[in-house]
Amino acid sequence: MAHGPALKTLFSDPSSLNRPLCVDFDGTLKSLAFRWELLDALREAHRLGRKLVFLASNENGPAKHLAEALELFDEYQVCDSDQPSQVQRLVSAFGEKGFDCLGDALTRPELFESAHQGFVIGATPKTEALAKRLANLTVISKQLNLAIAVVKQLRPHQWAKNALIFLPVLLASQVPSVSGLGQALVAMIAFSFSASAGYVFNDLLDVEADRMHATKCNRPFASGALPTNFGPPLFVTLLLASILLSWWLLPLTFLVMLALYFFGTLSYSLYFKRWLMLDVLVLAGLYTHRILSGGIATGVKVTTWLLGFSMFLFTSLAFAKRYVELQALKSSGQVRNRGYFRADLEMVASMGTSSGFIAALVFMLYVDSAKVRVSYRDPSLLWLVLPILLYWLGRVWLLAGRGQMRDDPVKFALRDRTSLACGAAIALVAAAARYSPGWISAGLH
Repeated sequence: MAHGPALKTLFSDPSSLNRPLCVDFDGTLKSLAFRWELLDALREAHRLGRKLVFLASNENGPAKHLAEALELFDEYQVCDSDQPSQVQRLVSAFGEKGFDCLGDALTRPELFESAHQGFVIGATPKTEALAKRLANLTVISKQLNLAIAVVKQLRPHQWAKNALIFLPVLLASQVPSVSGLGQALVAMIAFSFSASAGYVFNDLLDVEADRMHATKCNRPFASGALPTNFGPPLFVTLLLASILLSWWLLPLTFLVMLALYFFGTLSYSLYFKRWLMLDVLVLAGLYTHRILSGGIATGVKVTTWLLGFSMFLFTSLAFAKRYVELQALKSSGQVRNRGYFRADLEMVASMGTSSGFIAALVFMLYVDSAKVRVSYRDPSLLWLVLPILLYWLGRVWLLAGRGQMRDDPVKFALRDRTSLACGAAIALVAAAARYSPGWISAGLH
């Protein structure tokens, strides 16, 4: 969990430098080992000359090895089972209220009561109750919930992107069947597990870069909410679940498409995301790949109109993602692990908006084509989609230009009420064009 810039100065305040800081993390060593912001704060205090004392339950346990490996502590004390005697030794060594205490949720309350100031990382509800009773106790963060951290790492909100798999069966000339929708659902779940495996892999690779980022520092691995050694088994579990689900319930060709998607995301994480322009095209291609995979899973042929529209649309959104990253760059240098510089901001915006409006042009040509008459009872109603699409694309880029969109555009759209309303309006227009009774068509012509 990221604690913000205040934590870095919390233990190095000039008024506290003359008091030793006793660190009691013997109960759960990983609570300390994976909290990079806390370690940075302790290093800063140590650099400024503050005495750091590590408290442990035995002389040669893992706590001692951890303390030695961190090379932060000036003193190592062993706590006896008799807790009051430990407190008495601290008081005898440093004076009554002459030391501060930092610990985790298992820290002994007697230490807090005798300290000048107490700090708790990962507080349990019991420790929070103690904090309300003791005026000198500050809760820096609550107890880590690994289950919540794992769910957050999977990024289930990103699974909405895989709804693109449903497009071929929904846009097919025949009415969608229950079996077709079921196959699309299974394919979406398989893609979601594969995508989450990719997120785990990517975040493990980018953990150091994410820690330097304004918002990505809150990701589970980067913030320390989820230990990095959880990553490999989580990655393998998600990937196997995706493969087995596809192999059991879907055509073999879909499994090939899933493998191509996974290696595409893997190649993006390892290689393509660092290349100018190529990263954007790969991202757009991965979105379009979902649509193709949906067609294979449901046995529906995907039209070239849909592929062209999606490629231009998602190229625009990929450029918008890079635009947001460039705008957040404080220096005039290069975005970390990307091929773009601050000077590219204007050109990225130009290429992104152009791609979006070309997507709108492709849609307009589709509405006027012979192909659309096969699937829609009244294709002319689809012209109502065009102003909605133009409005949404323009709004996305204007908000990005104002600095009001700080997330991935797709993630932003899933949380933005206006974007959701635009999506619902487009769906209603498409449904009306496809299933409208004759009297609606007659009234409009």
